[in-house]
Amino acid sequence: MSSKTTSDDVSVLLYMIPFIASGVYGIYLGVTGGVSHLLSSSVYLDVTRDPIIFLIGTLGVGLGVVMEVYSTGADSRRTKLGSISSNLQVIAAASFILALICALYANGGSISGAASDFISGRFSIIFPILMVGFSYLLIIPLRVGDVEKPAFLGFISMLLVPLALHEIGKRNSAAGLSVSLVLIAVGAALFWKAYRTADQKKMESAGR
Repeated sequence: MSSKTTSDDVSVLLYMIPFIASGVYGIYLGVTGGVSHLLSSSVYLDVTRDPIIFLIGTLGVGLGVVMEVYSTGADSRRTKLGSISSNLQVIAAASFILALICALYANGGSISGAASDFISGRFSIIFPILMVGFSYLLIIPLRVGDVEKPAFLGFISMLLVPLALHEIGKRNSAAGLSVSLVLIAVGAALFWKAYRTADQKKMESAGR
């Protein structure tokens, strides 16, 4: 087995860490707490609010990205970054959807209960946002002189989301969620603008 294949396999395993860590911890809480076969709301909230689980998952993905980048030759690195960016967006979508499904399951199919737990779970929202933000940062390089550019402003907007969820949400959940959604929309729009600008510059350079 080549070192390249081994590196890819390890990277895939590292990308799975957020899901593995959350699943194992949830099972542990269920078993030790004597919870029935139906995942309880308290277990869901304990998992999605645990900063250690969030940190383990984020570091796992980060290590996977680093391993993929450094196992790729310099001449192929730009293409690889595009592939990694797509992988991070898949991870974000998968974690978001799984969190919603688990919230529904934990609340016996109650949409209102699931929505409340999903919002209260904090890291179930923050993690996908971070993954999307990182995915764009990989393909839109930032430099010190780029502070006024859309990509940088989009990144700042995304970083403010967890702060809004925590600081505003603990006083008023609806207000915290509303501000967070606005920040996400602004960040996404800025990232898209930066991406389109970079794409246009690439096409102009190719046409010369």
